[in-house]
Amino acid sequence: MLGRSRVRKSTVVNKRKARNLKTKFRTGLSLIHILGILFVCLFSPSMYNSCVNASDRNDSISSSKGGCPDLIDLIKQLSPSVVSISVERNEEPGNVSDSRAELDNGHAQRTGQGKVNEDLRLDSLGSGFFCDKEGHIITNAHVVDSAQKITVTISTGKSWPARVMAVHPSVDLALIKIDSSETQEEARIGNSSHVEVGEWVLAVGNPFGLGRTVTFGIVSGKGRFLGLGPEDNFIQTDASINPGNSGGPLFNMAGEVIGVNTAIIASGKGMGFSIPSNYIQQLIEQKNRRPNNREGWLGVYVEDIDDDRARTLGLGKRNGVFVDEVLGATPAFLAGIRKGDLILSANGNAIKDGRHLSSIVSATKPGDIVRMEIVRKQVSRTIEVVMGKSTE
Repeated sequence: MLGRSRVRKSTVVNKRKARNLKTKFRTGLSLIHILGILFVCLFSPSMYNSCVNASDRNDSISSSKGGCPDLIDLIKQLSPSVVSISVERNEEPGNVSDSRAELDNGHAQRTGQGKVNEDLRLDSLGSGFFCDKEGHIITNAHVVDSAQKITVTISTGKSWPARVMAVHPSVDLALIKIDSSETQEEARIGNSSHVEVGEWVLAVGNPFGLGRTVTFGIVSGKGRFLGLGPEDNFIQTDASINPGNSGGPLFNMAGEVIGVNTAIIASGKGMGFSIPSNYIQQLIEQKNRRPNNREGWLGVYVEDIDDDRARTLGLGKRNGVFVDEVLGATPAFLAGIRKGDLILSANGNAIKDGRHLSSIVSATKPGDIVRMEIVRKQVSRTIEVVMGKSTE
């Protein structure tokens, strides 16, 4: 009896343990199930719906600004409009115009208004895209600068010589043309004023001479000033842009060119810069104009005034630019401007920053006289500067 009781008791205990384990197991499954439902509810719907909505649209290209764009059809449609450009030259590329950045060992340098970040690099061989069916191509001016021979290769592998038709007077853009009886695939030019930070973009080009390459990312910023010219207004993107991409298009997901890839920060990662597409029409209009005179040139490097320096100089408000360096035998030097001077105004316009001064100077012509108010050792004086032209 005692043995049976022990057996029965043990059996009862074991059954209880089994029931307890089964209950715990079911509870665990329930918790996992609940967590799974919460995950789906919290995270998956927006991602799922975005992708479904994008794929359900009749025109996959128009699914641009949200979700998961289908890039396969988009790339097939856009790639034929993009070209590779190779250049033969007998000398290092210099300035295409006074406002252009020149190349010095692969780094952009600036003569005239404002220092350029020494890490900012431009490449001299690159890419472009057709802006019409007649063979006109948009690219960067620094790509074709000083070229003795320009060769354009299209997506089919065919090549033609090209010639420069026009150069934009204030941004790094050039219009070149091939003479071919074939009808070319033109890219659609979008309105860059509608670009929003965060929207998807696609860069197509010829990095490192590898041939047509596509990279994908978003618009990281707008209105970036790099010191390359008075009208710097770059679109920043994290879509990879490498040497050889210069002059290539930055597309939005509607298949429109919203920028021309131009520069990278050599020491940075995921920082590419494109000239807004709204400058393209200004460039196209240049080919029907006679070449105009060079822009005015001052010959100084300047720095913006921050709050600390404004207090040190005893300024009531932050304005003007600090002269960091004056180049010898330049209009600024001949007029008496020296390192350490503070330029407060030009022709009655209070100077806001280096970009503002650059725009005023570039709007003048060689020989124009600009009256400038400067401060040296807390003494204010007015000087007249006869604008010159760059020797580049």
